Amino acid sequence: MSKMRRDMNSDDASQGISAMIIFVSIILMCSIISAVVIGFGEKVFAETKTDAQENIPSFKGIVNIVVFEISSLGADDELHLVFELPYIEQNIGDTNVAWVVMCFPTNQGGARQTMHFDEGDFSLATELDGDGLTAADIDEFEPAVTYRMIMQLSECDLDAVDEASLVIMVDRGRTQEWEMNIGSAPYQGQDLN
Repeated sequence: MSKMRRDMNSDDASQGISAMIIFVSIILMCSIISAVVIGFGEKVFAETKTDAQENIPSFKGIVNIVVFEISSLGADDELHLVFELPYIEQNIGDTNVAWVVMCFPTNQGGARQTMHFDEGDFSLATELDGDGLTAADIDEFEPAVTYRMIMQLSECDLDAVDEASLVIMVDRGRTQEWEMNIGSAPYQGQDLN
């Protein structure tokens, strides 16, 4: 019977145990890496939320000009403006919207260029049925409501300018500039868009 004895020393079992240890260590390492990545992502999104809460809300104000024309010419020229603020998120105070008319007088000659300015806010704006010159009970502009205003010019004489432009600024919003198409002979009712 001693001849029937077999040698049972085999390396198959130790290789299987080694493979199992390597597999378990890979799984453990992957779980640690995924926990670190998830923790980092959570921290980044939490800081983004805090930044968003601390930011000042934007009005995203863009003034949409419906009518822009010369209302009167003379000693003090007047411009008629019909406008709306269609893209604002919340009401905007009438003093948070401002305008500037910039004009270059004619025949300045030489390299010197002077510019005249007229400026103001939108506190004289009224609804369409108002005259656009009297401070009404409008304290705030609402989204997608149409208003009108007469801008009185004291420095810019539209009869004596080469170029002119209108700049409208919305607080915490946009600043826009429009070239006024005055031409060589401006007239009352002339469209400036």
